Amino acid sequence: MTRMFKSPSVSYSSLEQLHNYFERPVIDALRDRDIELDDDTFVDVVCVALNELPAKYIRHDVDMAYFTDPSDMAIINSRIERALDLALGRVLSKRGPRDSTD
Repeated sequence: MTRMFKSPSVSYSSLEQLHNYFERPVIDALRDRDIELDDDTFVDVVCVALNELPAKYIRHDVDMAYFTDPSDMAIINSRIERALDLALGRVLSKRGPRDSTD
């Protein structure tokens, strides 16, 4: 016999707190590189980099900082940098030379 459980009523505002931990650090790391990219290219690089990283969904960023060992955080940061290197290579190689009349 299969039991059916009614799921609790969860508000969308609670669900909106859920996010992939890697989103903010990838964006920040790309900004820190101080590379001149147009908005579309920037977002494309972020998307490709995020697809190279595991999804790690959390509710609050502070939870990740609190529960992650500093040595693990160093590994995470290294993975972010490698993902960005790969993403920049892929995205920029697909773009043609910039039109100097823009």
